[in-house]
Amino acid sequence: MDPVYADDDLLALSGVQHFAFCERQWALIHVEKQWIENVKTAEGRVMHDRTHNADITETYDNSIITRSMFLTSRKLGFLDKQMSLNFG
Repeated sequence: MDPVYADDDLLALSGVQHFAFCERQWALIHVEKQWIENVKTAEGRVMHDRTHNADITETYDNSIITRSMFLTSRKLGFLDKQMSLNFG
C-alpha cells in the first residue's frame, strides 16, 4: 500500500527548492520564519507579479500556459502553488 500523507505533513515544493539551493536559506525561511526583503528580492518579486496573475492564460503554438495553479499530491507528499504551467 502506498503512503498517503496527511495535510499537516505535506511539503511545499518551494521549500524543497530552497533546501536544494541552500539549507541555511531554507531554515531561515521555513523554520526560523526570518525573511528580510532586499533590493534584489524586491526586483524579483516585481518581475514575477505577472506570473502570479491567475486571470492570464496564454496560448503558444499548441500549448496552453496557465498561472497560479495549486498542485497537491498526498501520495508524493507535496503541495504548492505553481507560478506557471505549460500544457501541450
